[in-house]
Amino acid sequence: MALVKYKKVSKARGITVPKDLAEDYGIFAGAVVDLVLQTDGILVRKHIPTCAICGSIESVDTVKGKEICAKCAREIREEINSKYA
Repeated sequence: MALVKYKKVSKARGITVPKDLAEDYGIFAGAVVDLVLQTDGILVRKHIPTCAICGSIESVDTVKGKEICAKCAREIREEINSKYA
């Protein structure tokens, strides 16, 4: 059986995640979460950094506000170096 908890939405449309649930899922103050629209509601889940170019979740870092994996960053660097060398 699924655990069901309910919270009121604030005037600013915020929702506080209960401490026990947040800790169980590694969601701490300042953490980024994904809001996923589903047919029966909104799923809130811990954000997994994903490369904006290839979709990989391996070795992803944020550069200029975009998530990019090491492989794509290396390929971009190589392409730029070959064009402007």
